[in-house]
Amino acid sequence: MTNSCRWPIVGLIALAALITPAKAAEDLSSFGTPVETTTPARPVAQSKARANKLWSAEVCAEIQRIENVVISGPLHPSDRGMARGGLLMLEQLHCGIDVSEKLAADEAVLENEQRKAQRTYEKNMDAAQRAAERAAAPREPIIIQVPQPAPASSLPDPPATVNCSTTRLGGGMSSTTCR
Repeated sequence: MTNSCRWPIVGLIALAALITPAKAAEDLSSFGTPVETTTPARPVAQSKARANKLWSAEVCAEIQRIENVVISGPLHPSDRGMARGGLLMLEQLHCGIDVSEKLAADEAVLENEQRKAQRTYEKNMDAAQRAAERAAAPREPIIIQVPQPAPASSLPDPPATVNCSTTRLGGGMSSTTCR
């Protein structure tokens, strides 16, 4: 899109924002206390000031229920750990639950899958290298010996031996058979 086309679109969006009446902000207090600052993750065991910012027990129970649904589904073990990672972080940060054992178990599964994938990769690379070496190696010629006909002599072939027999049939007639 060129710059000449962008400016009218930006102008229309700005005009629509001015004309549209502002809606009241939705009350989200039932979902928990908003985070005031963005700071690095803190350990679970914090001071009493941190304890009053935890989510309610019903919300934490729902997060744990969803986590159980995620891990009981038909996912591959490595996918389960990745799927519940966010839920575990919510449990740790907003519910005060120690999830270090679950995270360690998920990490162990992921590391095991990574080792398997690395072994498979190395095995496939070795097989490809061997195939490439076989293809690049000089090949021995294949020699097939086909029986050749005897050289033709300059003499004519001797006439075949023929045996004939004549049978008299009577009345001046006869039959001759040759083999």
